[in-house]
Amino acid sequence: MPEEQEGSGPSGRSRDAKPKPVTPKPTPARPKRKAETPTLTDDLTGKFIRVGNKLYRTSDDTKPIVRLEPDRLKTSNIDALPDILRIAKANGWTSVRVNGGDTFKKAAFLAAAAQGLTVENYSPSKVVEAEAERLRARLSQREERRDKKKSDTTKPQTDNELTKLTALSQRFLNQSHAENARDPELRRAQSLVAQTISIARAKYPDDPGKASKEVEARRQEVAIRIAKGDRIAVIQIRNQQVQKVRDITQEQALQRDGRSR
Repeated sequence: MPEEQEGSGPSGRSRDAKPKPVTPKPTPARPKRKAETPTLTDDLTGKFIRVGNKLYRTSDDTKPIVRLEPDRLKTSNIDALPDILRIAKANGWTSVRVNGGDTFKKAAFLAAAAQGLTVENYSPSKVVEAEAERLRARLSQREERRDKKKSDTTKPQTDNELTKLTALSQRFLNQSHAENARDPELRRAQSLVAQTISIARAKYPDDPGKASKEVEARRQEVAIRIAKGDRIAVIQIRNQQVQKVRDITQEQALQRDGRSR
C-alpha cells in the first residue's frame, strides 16, 4: 500500500487549509435610562412649599432652597443639605456626586453619612472621615433603639400574618438592593442595608470581599427582623426611584467659579 504523501488527507484537501473567519455578532447597545426628576415622599412633603420643581421653606423666601431637576438636586443653601440628602435617600439614591466648594462638599459628605449615603467625588481628611463614622454609628444605634422599641410593643402575629411576613422576608432576600430600595414595603429595611454598605466601603476600601461579607450578614439579619414582624418591614413610602449615583450641585459655587452645568 503506497504511503500517504505529507499534507494529504482523506478529503484530498491540504491539512494547512485555514477555516473561514467567523464574524462575531455585534452586541446590541443597552437602551439609555431616562433621567428622572426626584420626587418628594409623604414624610417630606410637609417640610417644603413646592412651586413646580422649586422648593421653599416659607413664603418669605425670596428664592428656592432646592431645585429638582432630572437626576440632580440644586441648592445655594448649605444649611439645606440635611433635608436635600433626605430627599436623595427617599428617592433610592445610594451615592451622590457633589459639585461646589470644599466647604460645601464637606457639609454634603457629613449630611450624606448621616443618611447612610456615600459621596463619589470627595476625599475627606482623616478627621472628617472620623466624624462621618461617628454619625453613621449614631444613626445605626438610633435605628436599632427605635426598631427594638417598636418590636417590643408589637402584638403577637397570627399564622396568616406570619406567613405573609415570611414571604416578605424571602422577597427581600431574592430582590436586588435596587429593587428593595424602590419597593414600598421594603424601602425602610433596605435603608439599613444601604447604611451598612456605606460603612463597609469606608472600613474596607481595599478589600471588597470583606465589605461584601459584612453587607450580606446585615442583609440576613434584616431579613430575620422582617420575618419576625419588626416595624421596618411595614412603613409605607411612595414614589421610589432606583438610583445609584446622582448629582447635588451648589449653584453659588458654580456661578462663582464661572462653570456651567
